[in-house]
Amino acid sequence: MAANSREHLSEATRALYTRVAYYYHRRGLTQEEIAQSLQMSRQRVNRILSDCVDLGIVEIRINSDDANYLELETQLEGYYGLKTVRVVGGVTPENLYSEIGRHAGRYLSEIIRDGDVIGFSRGRTISGVVSQIPPINHKNLVAVQLMGGWNNRQNTVGGDDIVHRFSERIAVTNTVMLYAPVLMQDKKLRESMVCEPSFTEAYKTIKTCTIAVLGIGWVGKDALLPTSYEEDFNSSLPEEVVGEVCAHFYNIEGKPVASKFDDRIISISHKDLMHIPFRIGVSGQLEKLPAVLGAVRGGYINVLVTDSETALAMYKEALAKEKE
Repeated sequence: MAANSREHLSEATRALYTRVAYYYHRRGLTQEEIAQSLQMSRQRVNRILSDCVDLGIVEIRINSDDANYLELETQLEGYYGLKTVRVVGGVTPENLYSEIGRHAGRYLSEIIRDGDVIGFSRGRTISGVVSQIPPINHKNLVAVQLMGGWNNRQNTVGGDDIVHRFSERIAVTNTVMLYAPVLMQDKKLRESMVCEPSFTEAYKTIKTCTIAVLGIGWVGKDALLPTSYEEDFNSSLPEEVVGEVCAHFYNIEGKPVASKFDDRIISISHKDLMHIPFRIGVSGQLEKLPAVLGAVRGGYINVLVTDSETALAMYKEALAKEKE
C-alpha cells in the first residue's frame, strides 16, 4: 500500500487504524488482545498494523487528529471499568446530537457481526446515531425496540421510530417492535399487555440482544418519560434519582431507586439489560454528568460515547474519588 494513499482513506478507516496503532504501540496490548477488544480477527489486526507503517500513520508518533483523546479514553476505561470509551471533540450545542451520533454510529458499525441482535432505547442522541451510522454489510441482523414508545409528540426520537429508521438504513433480516407505550395508565393495563402473545414473542427476541444502544435520561428541563398521564413526571420521582436507562431509575452511585411508576412501565427488565454483552451509552452535555456517572457506576452501560467536556469532568471526578 503506497504511503501517499493515506489521504484516500475514509474517516472511519483512518480512525480505526489509528486506534489499533495506539493500542499496540502505546498501550502495549498484544494483537490477540486488540482483536478481542475490537471484535476482529488477529490476522486483520496484523494487516492493519502493517498498513499503518506503509501509510505513515505510525512513525515516531501516531499521526492523526483522532489520537487527541486516546489517552483520556484509556484512563476513563481504567477508572470506571468500561470496555470502551469514545471521546468526541469539537462538540457544540448546535452539533451535539449529530457529532456524538456520528462517532457512536462509527463504533457501532465496527463491532456489529453477522447474527447480532441490536436493541435501541430512545432519545435525540440515539436518533442521531441512526441518522449517522455508516453502511453495514452483515447478514442475519435483527433490530429490536427495548422499551415502549413515548406517549407524546416527539415521534422521531421514540424507540419505535428509531428501530424503523435503522432498519431502513441497514439491511436487517427482522425488525421486532413493542407496540405499547412506555408508561401504561395503570398497573392492570400493564399486566394485561405483558401477557399478550405478541408482547411475549417480542420479549423473547429482546432477551437475545447482543448489542444495546442506550440513551441516558436525566432529571433536567425535559421530563425523563414525558406522557399524557403525568403533568410533571420529574417532580413525582424520589429526590435521589439522577437519571435512567430504559426507564430504570438510579442515584448518583448507580444504585437502583424504586418509584411509584415501576409497575406501569413497559421496558426490558434490569436483569435482562445487564446480560447484554455490549451496552453502549450515548450521551453528551456537562449538565448530564450525574446521570452519566450513575449509569457507569451502576453498570447500566459498559461502553460510553460522550463529548470531551463531559469526559474530562468524569476524569476529574475519578481523581477526586481516589483522594477520598
